[in-house]
Amino acid sequence: MNFTCIFLGLLFCVAGFAFACGKVHTHLSAWKAMPQEEKEKIKIVPLCRNIGEVIALSGIIFLLKGLWPGFSEHWFVCTMIAWLVVAGFDVCYIEKKDRYRNK
Repeated sequence: MNFTCIFLGLLFCVAGFAFACGKVHTHLSAWKAMPQEEKEKIKIVPLCRNIGEVIALSGIIFLLKGLWPGFSEHWFVCTMIAWLVVAGFDVCYIEKKDRYRNK
């Protein structure tokens, strides 16, 4: 058991769940500093759900590393690289598509 990975996994899962529920974005300094006109252009609920899921996914990977001895360094590194690729594609998707923008 790797208690550091378990702690980080739980932390990321809780943070991802809180973000997906829409409880965290109001505390971000970038959100507070954004003009109201810009805030109205964003569909914040689905965007928060998307970002929360990505954060929670990283938490699940850390929990696997901490709880499952068979999830060796090699597999952990591979899944974290895959997570980085998926997160990168997600950022591109968010930027290019109008799914998270109010018309």
